[in-house]
Amino acid sequence: MKLAIFSDLHLGFKEGNEREQECFENARSAFEIACREQTDAILIAGDIFDVPLPSPETMLKAFEIFSIPQKQSKPELKISVVGEKTEKKVNFNGLPVIAIHGTHDYRSIGQTNVLELFDASGYLVYLKMKKAVIEKNGETVCVHGFSGVPEKKSLDVLRLWNPKPVNGAVNILMMHQSIMEFLPFSDEMIATISLSNLPQGFDLIVNGHLHWSNIQKLEGSTFLLTGSTVTTQMKKLEAEKPKGVFVFDHEKKSLDFFELPMQRKLFYFKEKFSSATSGEVLERARTLASQAVSDSSGLPPMVRLKLVGNLADGFSSLDIDFKELKKEFEGRAILSISKEFFSASFKKKISELRGLHASKQSIASIGLELLEKNLEKTSFDKSFDVREMFELLSENKIDEAISLVQKPKKD
Repeated sequence: MKLAIFSDLHLGFKEGNEREQECFENARSAFEIACREQTDAILIAGDIFDVPLPSPETMLKAFEIFSIPQKQSKPELKISVVGEKTEKKVNFNGLPVIAIHGTHDYRSIGQTNVLELFDASGYLVYLKMKKAVIEKNGETVCVHGFSGVPEKKSLDVLRLWNPKPVNGAVNILMMHQSIMEFLPFSDEMIATISLSNLPQGFDLIVNGHLHWSNIQKLEGSTFLLTGSTVTTQMKKLEAEKPKGVFVFDHEKKSLDFFELPMQRKLFYFKEKFSSATSGEVLERARTLASQAVSDSSGLPPMVRLKLVGNLADGFSSLDIDFKELKKEFEGRAILSISKEFFSASFKKKISELRGLHASKQSIASIGLELLEKNLEKTSFDKSFDVREMFELLSENKIDEAISLVQKPKKD
């Protein structure tokens, strides 16, 4: 038995935008690959739609895409959906699709989920804390569906559900949650499940939600992060691998990857500057964007530029305007640019403050020292007592401070 696996189609993403057709074209390609590779079923690990209540236009296109596997020859297999106290046989047309909802598909308890509509229409088999038992020629694959739940409660819900592998079957756990090991920091609002929390005894654990792909070998199991079929956030990890479909061979326990054709490429650049002028930053950004355009074919590439560092004295980030650059590459690339700059003089002042703080001086001493350093950069010729000036200024005696400056210097 062969199973096609992919996730995070995000149908309806960028509706009304220049990229609005991309999610549909990539989803169509994913289904076509599943059909071409003569798989017996398709598994989708959540976020089929980009929002819980898709527009009628998105729904119409989704029904057309989900009709692709229904037009295939029906494989000789049986599917039953088993809940805690229920079991029902599933009637399906063509190539069956088994799916869970994700965080974008999620609706509150008591509200109808869009996947329930697709299930009732016969376009897919919707699993929510249930399992689908697939039988073919004496082989059995059991797909356990852990649909997406709020991250803060995900580990508690997983432990409460406590899925158990079915004896004599190849067991697949399908999830849609953040996993701690794949995130840059620990936060229970973002992830409570780690690889060590995953239940034992499953041959394959499939997870959606995170949009880059990864395969990890666990003790007695394989963890598959499917990635998405469309880029939504232009993250560095998404630029490192192409989008595609995984095919799991039940007998060989193997995973093969098939890249989506004609997908839009993503280029991610992080460039650090030191004492740069606004012109130098703009020119470097133009060079990187041009490089991405020359290295891609087909659809105009996405180019993410993260520009950081410090600017030369006299320049600020407000001096750097990317409007003309974006206009220059209009139609050739989709530019996303962020800038995090500070001036060299500001950096120097921060360094001085840190040094003064480290010396454990009083606030008054630090203020006096800063005043002396700033006065040294002017035409100040020590014609007045700096300490006296500082005390007058600290007491807001501006007129007396001015008089002190104007007072003739004593011999």
